[in-house]
Amino acid sequence: MTTAHRYLPVVLLVFGIASPACATQTYGSRGGYAREIERRAYDNGYHRGLAAGQDDARRRRDYSITRHDDYRDADEGYRRADGDRELYRQSFRQGFQVGYSESYSRLARTSRAVPIYPGTGRYSSPAAQVGYRDGVEVGSKDARDRNRYDPARSGRYRSADHEYNSRYGPKDAYVREYRAAFQQGYEQGFRQYSRS
Repeated sequence: MTTAHRYLPVVLLVFGIASPACATQTYGSRGGYAREIERRAYDNGYHRGLAAGQDDARRRRDYSITRHDDYRDADEGYRRADGDRELYRQSFRQGFQVGYSESYSRLARTSRAVPIYPGTGRYSSPAAQVGYRDGVEVGSKDARDRNRYDPARSGRYRSADHEYNSRYGPKDAYVREYRAAFQQGYEQGFRQYSRS
C-alpha cells in the first residue's frame, strides 16, 4: 500500500468531521450567509403574516397570530442547506408577527372592525392605552437609533402584559388588545421620528 493511500481514510475522516462543525460555526456566528437566511426567513414569514392578517381582518375574526399553521410550523421556504431549523423558525415568526399586525391593523382601521388608537384619547381599554403608549415610545426609539422597523423585537410587545391587572379581565384578551394597539403606536412613533 502506498503512503498516499494509507492516509486517505484519515484525511476523509477529518474532512467528514470538520465540515459539519464549520457549517454550524458559520451559521451560529451570524455571518453573511446566516444573515441572508435570517432575512429570507423573516421575509417569508412577513408575507405569510400579511396574508393571514388581511384574511382575519376581512372576516372580522379576533386578532390571533397563533391560530395559523404557518406561524406554528414556521418553516415555509426552509431548506436543509439553511442549517439550524430553529433559528430559521425564530426569524420566520418575527416576520409573521410584524406582517400580520400591519395588515390586520390597517384593514381593521379602515373597516372599523376594531377601535382606533391614535393620540386623540379614543381608547377602548387599559390594554389599548398602555399598548399604544408603549408602541409610540419603542417605535420612536427604534427610529432614533436607526434600527429596522420591527415591533415584534420589543420585549414589551412579546410579553404584552405591561401594567396588566386581573381586574381588567382575562389576560389573553388584554394581550390581544395590547399588541394591536402597540403595533399602531409603534408605527406612529417610528414614522413621526423618521420624518423629523
